[in-house]
Amino acid sequence: MFTRIRLAAILALLAMALLPSRAAAETAPSVMLEDFIHYALTAQVPMAKANGEALLSSGLSDEELAGLVDEDPRMIERFPIALRWSREVPDLERIAAQLESRVEKGRLERAQDPTRIQEAIGMLGGARRARTLAHDRLVEAGEYAVPPMLRALNDPSTAGEVTLGVTNTLPMLGREAVLPLTTALPNVPERQQVIIINALADIGYPHAAAALVRLVRDENATEVVGSAARRAIQRLGWDDPDAVALAGLHVQMAEDYLREMEHLRARPTFAEGGDGQVVDMQNIWRWEAHHGLVSQFVPTDLYWPVMAIRHANEARLLDSDDSTAMATFVAGNLRLENRLGDRDVALPVPDLERSPNFHATVNGPAVARDVLLMAIDQDDSEMARDALRALSLTGGASSLVGGGDREAITEALMYPDQHVRYDAALVVARAMPNKAFPGSIRVVPLLAAAVDGGAGRQAIVVGGSPQQRKSAVVKLEGLGYEVTAESDNWDAMLADGHASTTDLAYVMGDTQSGLGIVDTLAASGSPVVLVVPEDELTEARTMTTGLAGVGVLSNIASDEALGAIVDSLGVGTPMDASDRRYYTSEAVAALRDLAMTRPTGLDVAEASGQLERTVESTTGPPQLLVAEVLALINKSSAQQTLVDAALASTDEWQQVSLLDLAAASVRRFGDRVSSRQAADLRKFISDARGDTADAAARLYGAMNRGDGVSNTATASGS
Repeated sequence: MFTRIRLAAILALLAMALLPSRAAAETAPSVMLEDFIHYALTAQVPMAKANGEALLSSGLSDEELAGLVDEDPRMIERFPIALRWSREVPDLERIAAQLESRVEKGRLERAQDPTRIQEAIGMLGGARRARTLAHDRLVEAGEYAVPPMLRALNDPSTAGEVTLGVTNTLPMLGREAVLPLTTALPNVPERQQVIIINALADIGYPHAAAALVRLVRDENATEVVGSAARRAIQRLGWDDPDAVALAGLHVQMAEDYLREMEHLRARPTFAEGGDGQVVDMQNIWRWEAHHGLVSQFVPTDLYWPVMAIRHANEARLLDSDDSTAMATFVAGNLRLENRLGDRDVALPVPDLERSPNFHATVNGPAVARDVLLMAIDQDDSEMARDALRALSLTGGASSLVGGGDREAITEALMYPDQHVRYDAALVVARAMPNKAFPGSIRVVPLLAAAVDGGAGRQAIVVGGSPQQRKSAVVKLEGLGYEVTAESDNWDAMLADGHASTTDLAYVMGDTQSGLGIVDTLAASGSPVVLVVPEDELTEARTMTTGLAGVGVLSNIASDEALGAIVDSLGVGTPMDASDRRYYTSEAVAALRDLAMTRPTGLDVAEASGQLERTVESTTGPPQLLVAEVLALINKSSAQQTLVDAALASTDEWQQVSLLDLAAASVRRFGDRVSSRQAADLRKFISDARGDTADAAARLYGAMNRGDGVSNTATASGS
């Protein structure tokens, strides 16, 4: 074994020493590539590594490297096999990944090279082999082949064989050709229009329909063009082209772009960003009178909202009463603003004289509700929070819910992301609804949980043995969760309100016992990880199919598998310190306002348990903020918590404030102080002096027990 290892090391050193001179002598990177493949396939790792590293550092461009592979039939066959083997070898894994990435990028660059595309168009008029090669090149070029192919069609000097080849090849470009072709369609002569229409019909993607319908209704279009467009629309799936709503087609397109449907984008083009990083781009096409089809690069993450905005704006112009068009327009602008951040990018969108937030509010709560539902359906927490912000500024008690099949605010109260749930609860609380609505029962418990500022992501553990629950707590804490409750008594946890406020439930047990718990949690919006025995895994997955926010895991799965399941449930990001301060302040203010106003649609007393625990566990200004709310709640436990906190305080100013809040509670709701507390208060008064004694006297006087405590205190002090 020692001899074998030593020999391998010597070979590696020799390879590294000799390879540069050989490469210099041969001056052929193709030799390095050939040797890398040979040594990889013969499992000679040191030599494969040396040749691979030399090839990567040879100065060859990605396009040249792709050419070495693709222009030699032997390389095309053997290179992927060598890569597959190398990816399984630790010493070669990095090299294989880099070679694969560079060859793929190089292939794209070669495919998009204007010179090669133009050569390929000319070859369409050649012999059979040349035509086959030209076809393959143009198909590989995709959308980049469209402008020169259209120029060839429009050029009178183009040979008839080439024109026929272009006409036959256009449909073969597939979905990538749809957007440039539909952009060019209204601007080319009749003969080319018919060719494009037929190509779009052959390609068969429905996002060509809007351009075809517009052409059917164009008074300047010839009868030949109109008839061809009608036939194409029918082939795309519409029986009556004249009955198609053009605004509706653009709305559907806008919604599809917001959903980021894959067929609406081309293979990415790679370009260098401002920070030197490689960014994948998409083309947005337009027609210029003197240049024909031209495109503008847009980063792929921005491409989706930009295209959604463009189509939604078209729909708005066609039908100003289309509420879905307006909601999609607002949603696209909000998403674009969130993704754009501080990047300075010129984008081909309609000029907005007003901000996205202006459009989100000026159209009223109905649009905000529609945008919120779009955000929920697309798991876009940022957009959901934007929509809730708009709803808070426009929606009142009567317009918070729309009365439709889906209530946006109800779904937001059950959304996996904690930020969204708290924002939704605050929106409802500020609207002061006088009637309950589906989900409103969750509002006050959420506000109570938010009083703690959403301290991290919270989880509960249900079922299993004590040892299994202990192990689950450790795993969840490792993922950044605070486990707020763990028990095998689900009914007790449900009664304590844990189902409505947790960010994640970890449920252990057999499939049948776990499903009832899962159904309750899923209905409340809490994401669930159901952990079942290995032999029940398939059954559990089948039984939970269609339940949103539910992941199934084997009880012998790894911690990494748990992390992957949790990530897939979209539970959102933990609260940072700024978030916690914000939600604490806003939740306390909302609960105080509810307690003072007492709208019949919400019962602030549901928060008393959490508020009492907060007063018992905090000091200083946070304690007083929550105590102020407790003083407005008509419950004995709330009043008694205030008295205990006042008597336990060690800060004179804090103590005076708490005593006065307890007195306010007594005056408002009557004396609910326990006998034990009354005795403690009498003793406290006998020893107190100054402002503290005065405040304690105010509390005892409000209790109106008439047992002569003032005489006792005076006698004690004399």
